[in-house]
Amino acid sequence: MDEPEQTEEVTPAIEPNVDIRPKYRVFISYSHEDKALVEGIAAILSRNGLQPMWDRNFAYGQGFHEQIKNFIAHAHVFLPVLTRTADARKWVHQEIGYAMALHIPVLPVAVEGLPGEMIQQIHALRMDGDDPEVLSDHLSKDVMEALVERHARNYKALYECAELPEDRAKMMSAYADDVFALGIRDVVRQKGALSSFHIPREVVGNPIWRRRYGLTTRSEEHCRLQRQERLSLQRHAQTAGCKLIVKPGLLYERYGPDARISRLESLVKFLEEMDDARCRVAIQEEMDARLSVTILGNWFSAESLAGEGGRGYRQTVFTRHAPTVMEKLDVFDAEFDELLSAVKVKPEESRRWAIGVLEQTIQEAKSDMKSAQ
Repeated sequence: MDEPEQTEEVTPAIEPNVDIRPKYRVFISYSHEDKALVEGIAAILSRNGLQPMWDRNFAYGQGFHEQIKNFIAHAHVFLPVLTRTADARKWVHQEIGYAMALHIPVLPVAVEGLPGEMIQQIHALRMDGDDPEVLSDHLSKDVMEALVERHARNYKALYECAELPEDRAKMMSAYADDVFALGIRDVVRQKGALSSFHIPREVVGNPIWRRRYGLTTRSEEHCRLQRQERLSLQRHAQTAGCKLIVKPGLLYERYGPDARISRLESLVKFLEEMDDARCRVAIQEEMDARLSVTILGNWFSAESLAGEGGRGYRQTVFTRHAPTVMEKLDVFDAEFDELLSAVKVKPEESRRWAIGVLEQTIQEAKSDMKSAQ
């Protein structure tokens, strides 16, 4: 793609309502000589309830080619507009190859000609003339959904693995910051223990960090990385919202009762600073605390496959493969809804309900600690 003249800043992708399902993202690759045509295609995608992404969305002050790779990696569908002008340029084949290597569905639009050799086996949309409206029915949400579903297979997704808790925190922050750098603020979905929002946001020298680890010690670097994970996810949640599945009954025996109380109090403080429209919480006491799932919008997911409850997660796998992330998002939302339905709590009342449960748990923990002294 030719380097553009940047004319506007990207805006947040969704409104702060955690029940809005993210749209399918379609990244458009094109030559700037075809800008008028692409503007028409983008308008059709938007009208059909999809989210077009192209260089108009690129942020200032960041590498152009890196942003292209980042957008393609997060796309549900890659849509190259193949004209004589575009086909003559090397970048079109590079971007198509990059998308195919990441197992991103490719839907070419061939204008007055056939697609190039690299994608000749892929069925392309043919467009004769200069009116993109002829593509309207072929650029529908149903068409994109069918493409995404065919690619929503775990074996097609590319994964990165974080072996240790410190690696997990560093990668969680990096993945969330990559989305933030695109100008996107999206919903944080998280299931596991007390979520990342029980990590203190105070600076590492604050006494709350000593309380958090109680009978044990952690390095300053470990604490710094944990805090950065919290802050990177929080700046998404504060704007777009969060849906959390937590386990208040986790004892954190290794760290001691006061450490457990400190962690519960940190989570309550976060929930009190949110509001009912942007924050939904479900409780699952039978949850396996060794496992954790984090999903940011439908931009990436991170799943911890092994660990020890209360001791930090190990072997966390991350993926940006949008079709796979969408599938995981649907599973999370279905489980979340079932948990709230079982206790007859409305989503918009769940934050206050969860605060009540957590505060009661804190009082019981303080009473137990006092009795043991």
